[in-house]
Amino acid sequence: MFENVMKILTKELALYRDLYALVKKQTDIIKEGDIHGLNEILKEQQKSITSITGLEEQRQQELSKVVPGKLPLPTISECIDMAPVEEKGRLTELYQKLTELLQKIRETNELNQQLLEQSMAFVNFSLNLIRPQQEQLNYGPPQQKQQVRDTRSIFNKEV
Repeated sequence: MFENVMKILTKELALYRDLYALVKKQTDIIKEGDIHGLNEILKEQQKSITSITGLEEQRQQELSKVVPGKLPLPTISECIDMAPVEEKGRLTELYQKLTELLQKIRETNELNQQLLEQSMAFVNFSLNLIRPQQEQLNYGPPQQKQQVRDTRSIFNKEV
């Protein structure tokens, strides 16, 4: 009954494993600060995500054949409940593996996001150290009017 769905889920599991490997590799690339490598890994991840999306569409089409007229389409856990005894074990195994793998991907992505935010904070901090600070404009007694120049640039543009 769910044989084709299980084949598709097996392919999805393999693609998610590949994606997880890329996400782990991305962590190392972020730690190294390799911008070119980060761009390349993001392209590879996008290809994996596109493939996973295609398989997910196939899975949904197959489910609409197996359970016609049921909207929304059943989840994997609902398929386990509906499956014959001989398919329940395999569906349960696939469901558990996918769930664990997706959780690992989510956690690693959160770590990567934190690393990127820390890197950006460091870059901004470094830039603020390099560029001159603008005078603070506070309330107080009137002073002589001076023309305020924007001194944010590291280079003096005047000649």
